[in-house]
Amino acid sequence: MTDNTADLARALKQIEVATMAIAASNPPNWKRPLSAYKNEWVAAIGAIEVASDAAGPTVIWWMGHHYTRRSGSNPKFGAAIWFSRSAGKGEDGEAAYLRLITFADGPPPAAEPLPDYVVKALDRSK
Repeated sequence: MTDNTADLARALKQIEVATMAIAASNPPNWKRPLSAYKNEWVAAIGAIEVASDAAGPTVIWWMGHHYTRRSGSNPKFGAAIWFSRSAGKGEDGEAAYLRLITFADGPPPAAEPLPDYVVKALDRSK
């Protein structure tokens, strides 16, 4: 390898490492249809399946972090599966999570009407 080629290879490696560090600290929360959960999506996003059950992957490894399968318990928000990891505590002291990928169908849930006290507060803020 010539010196220029070696320098270019080192620079590209540094760019790759920096890009991976950014991705690891800011997971993309990709959106996929619920039916895609049963497909070979883990390898497609560059992750490794760590654990699974009869429904599919339960823990995956991506960019140096474990992401655990989650699913909501409120049917009002529709069927969904997502993989997230802890990001520590938020400013409010509540647990914060970073999502890697979400599988869900249909449009987002409809917004709920604002309570009267919120509408009144909005009117006062004009």
